Amino acid sequence: MKRAWIFLACALALGACAAFGVREPLNATIADLRPIEVGVLEQRYAMKVRLLNPNDAEIAFDGVVFNLEINGKPFAKGVSNQRSVIPRFGEALVDVQVVSGLQNILQQINELIKGDRTSLTYRITGRLYFSGSFGYTSFDTSGEIALPKAGGKPGS
Repeated sequence: MKRAWIFLACALALGACAAFGVREPLNATIADLRPIEVGVLEQRYAMKVRLLNPNDAEIAFDGVVFNLEINGKPFAKGVSNQRSVIPRFGEALVDVQVVSGLQNILQQINELIKGDRTSLTYRITGRLYFSGSFGYTSFDTSGEIALPKAGGKPGS
């Protein structure tokens, strides 16, 4: 009898894995970032994250949690309970509100003041929760944003 229960549990676990299939990881990029509220100790931003699905199956989700690093340092954390579907081989924009602390802003300003940067690197890590509470998939994407060169020649 005990073996029958173990067999049943294994069969159900394998069936659940087959239902979700082996997935390639999602790709996440920053589409927009705008300040909402700037306080002394905390800043809030409206951010749009573009999620790209490289898989042959659509992904229905009802929540996302993520962390944003800039230049290798933690910058902001965000969540969203937005429901959406990422089409197979498609993309979706997710609106999230992110929070950043004073220390995170000061670290980035200090880096920019040094003036030796030609770009900003970012990393977005997080989890996308499947609709219906069937688990989640993780994502971890890095990118680079070129900074505009400091002013041109005077008088030009």
